[in-house]
Amino acid sequence: MKEAFTVLLMFLLVGGVAAHGIEITPESFIVIADNSTGKLARSVADETGVNVTVYRFQSAADVEHELEHALGNPNKKILAVAYQETVKEFLNRHPELSDRVAYCSADENSIRENLLKLDSADVDAGSDFLTPFSSGALIGVILGMVLGALWMKRKIS
Repeated sequence: MKEAFTVLLMFLLVGGVAAHGIEITPESFIVIADNSTGKLARSVADETGVNVTVYRFQSAADVEHELEHALGNPNKKILAVAYQETVKEFLNRHPELSDRVAYCSADENSIRENLLKLDSADVDAGSDFLTPFSSGALIGVILGMVLGALWMKRKIS
């Protein structure tokens, strides 16, 4: 009974994990476009030689979901050629992403300028190691304590 209480207490002390779905754009640099701006964005990206993937989104909700992935991925850079209002509202709520997320009008010069600006922006590539490592270590310690307690109880009996 004492071990069960200890295990329950440990699980209550462990923080929750927030997840909201699978990321459909695993690339680190993407352009958010729609049906009318996708070809233009792709041609400008090809002309400039920037390694970027152009995605055509169908709704503002899909764009919002994609922007949320940038919160958890410090390597993600996003340029929005479409759905500028959605991106603007998101950046107002999360100004810390303004160096990696941008929006521009759907003309060649604006797209080219912002693509080159984001391509040259430095991102913090080393910070995403500590979170998975510490989470895995914590889970391993808890699991080890539980299994150790159950094994010791079995040996004593």
